[in-house]
Amino acid sequence: MAQFTFTNNTYAGEALAGFMASTLLEADSVKRGLLTVINDVKARKVILDVDDDVILQNPSGIFTDQGTTAHQTESYLDPVVYEFMKQEQWDKLAQSWEAQALKPGAFMDYEGVVDLSDFMVQRYLTKIQIANERLYWLGKTATKEAAFTADFPGLLPSIAAASGVYKVGLSKPATSLAATAIDANGIVTVSDTSTLADGDVVTITGVTGTSKDTTNGAPGISIQGQSYFIQIASATSFKLVRNYNEVNSRKPATFSGTATAATVNYINVSNVLQVLGSVYAQLDPADRIQEDFNLQIPLHVGYAYAQAQANKALNVINAFTDMKKMDYLGIPLQIMNHWQANTILGARSSNLFLGVDLLGDASELSTVYLKPYTNDNVVRMKARMKAAVNFKFANELFYLSA
Repeated sequence: MAQFTFTNNTYAGEALAGFMASTLLEADSVKRGLLTVINDVKARKVILDVDDDVILQNPSGIFTDQGTTAHQTESYLDPVVYEFMKQEQWDKLAQSWEAQALKPGAFMDYEGVVDLSDFMVQRYLTKIQIANERLYWLGKTATKEAAFTADFPGLLPSIAAASGVYKVGLSKPATSLAATAIDANGIVTVSDTSTLADGDVVTITGVTGTSKDTTNGAPGISIQGQSYFIQIASATSFKLVRNYNEVNSRKPATFSGTATAATVNYINVSNVLQVLGSVYAQLDPADRIQEDFNLQIPLHVGYAYAQAQANKALNVINAFTDMKKMDYLGIPLQIMNHWQANTILGARSSNLFLGVDLLGDASELSTVYLKPYTNDNVVRMKARMKAAVNFKFANELFYLSA
């Protein structure tokens, strides 16, 4: 029997009369109140803290000052200005079935389709918000959208580099493996993969060799410090499938060069309860009881924790059907969508600061059709933002990373 053959005129798309794009993870740490937002940061803002000791003295009829001096420390929010600028010619986007929505007249092609222009504006805004989220936490170096020249270190790199922060690594046997080879296809050789599983996320450190990640083109970046979703290849090897930073683009990882040694760090189902137990035991006693204290974890650690809860719930019928509560012994676990893999931050939101000119700037896109002004049949879109991040009281922060 003859079969129908569908070509690129996409009848289904015509019937739907809508536009689609790949799903994006929400950027919502500000919405969840994980940062203390300070508006109207046009230029440097000073965050001041002050403290002094208390000394209990012997009774005396003559007043004797305890002899201490109140100590004050300044931290700063130095805003960085950056912009998004995009010019679009809508007739280049109106293809196939959507061309039927254009008004008659050749010049009207430039006017575009309202649904398409609205869709693209919203898409750009969503991606701007994601880029900002990555910028705030990961800094410019780990945010591929950031092409401006000013320095922007980000909260996690700043916390990692600060003295006084309580820092813990993943070098213990339960959370790390020694790799003896990484080939040009991203195949990693270790002694045993029994504690790993498909879909785990590993962070590569201590690299000896020339391995580079070329996911976004040559010459690529060093795989040192990069994190990857993996697939088990054998009892002694696994494949680096996708860079964790490509969680939205979903690009498959590609590589050049090889390595003869590296350390594989990971938090997964096999060790997440042990890791969280260790973290819990080391948290600052005064901070952990505060209402705004959270443990912030990357999404893959949240998934591992949910799976571990189900695995431990013996003889419970709904163990694998009910959504799992994201806290650990009463401390909220905040799952971070756009974050650093295999990293846990314990902090009060009142110790983490985001300075902006206006928080709504990240949701505002100025759009102008130039034809009435220059006779150019193009649309220009522009967003302008200012941002700065910093933290206070380093000795109150807990930081675990590879």
